[in-house]
Amino acid sequence: MKSLANEIRYEKERTERIRKRAEIELMRLGKVEAKNIWVTKKHSTLQFYEREHDKYRYIPSNQTEEAIKSVKYEYYDRIYKNAIKREKILDKLEEGLKAYSIDSVYEKMGRGKQKLIEPLSMTREQYREMWLNEEYQGKTFYEDNLEIRTDRGERVRSKSEKIIADKLYREGIAYRYEYPLEIPGWGTIYPDFTILDEENRRNLIYEHFGMMDNEEYANNAIAKLQLYAEAGYILGDDLFITMETSTKPFDSRMLDGIIKQIKN
Repeated sequence: MKSLANEIRYEKERTERIRKRAEIELMRLGKVEAKNIWVTKKHSTLQFYEREHDKYRYIPSNQTEEAIKSVKYEYYDRIYKNAIKREKILDKLEEGLKAYSIDSVYEKMGRGKQKLIEPLSMTREQYREMWLNEEYQGKTFYEDNLEIRTDRGERVRSKSEKIIADKLYREGIAYRYEYPLEIPGWGTIYPDFTILDEENRRNLIYEHFGMMDNEEYANNAIAKLQLYAEAGYILGDDLFITMETSTKPFDSRMLDGIIKQIKN
C-alpha cells in the first residue's frame, strides 16, 4: 500500500494527464453549439432527441452528427473542468500534509526534549533503525559454499550478490539478506534481499537469478516468480529482479534503475 503522500502525487499526475487529454479532444471538436441532447436506446438502435424547454424534438438518424459532437463536447468539457478543480483540491491537501506532519513534531524538538518524550508515532529514522536491528535466522551456509563477505561484513553466496549488497549499502538503502518470508499455503522462502521502503514502511523483494542458462535453475526461478505472483507481489512495485548467464554477466547498471525507483 502506498503512503497517502504518494497516493496524492500519483493522483495529481493522473488528473493532469486526463485534463490534458480532455483539452486535446475539445480542440479537435472545435466550436460546438451547446444543445441539450438526450439519447435513448431502442432495441439495438440509439435514438437522439433535443430538449427545448419541456419538449423533446426527435433528431432523424441522418442528422445526428452535430448531436454526437455535442454529447462528446459535453463529456470532455465536464472532465476538463472537474480535473482543474480536482488539481486545486489535491494541491491544498498536499500542502496541508506537509504543514501538519505528525512525524516532524518530534523531529523538530531539541534532543533534550526528545529524551523526555515517548513519541506517539515512530519517526522514519527510528523505524529504519528498528527494522535494521531485528534479529532473524537466514539460510544455512555449508562447508563447500564460497566465503564471500560484503562491505557490511555479512556473508553472501556469490560475487554478484556482493556487488548488489555493497551498492545498496553505499546508497544508504536498508536491506536484509535472505530474510525469511512466509508464503501462505506454501511455507518459508528466503528472498535474496528484502529492502525497506522507508516512505511507505513496507518490505520490497529483490531476487537476483545468477545461473539462468542452467535449465533446472531457470525452471526453479520461474516457479519462484510464480509463487510471488500468487502471493500478491507485483513486478516493478514490490518485487524486483535481475539475472545473468555464463555469457551475459551481471551488469550493475540494471541495479541503478532499481535503486532509482526505490528512492523515488
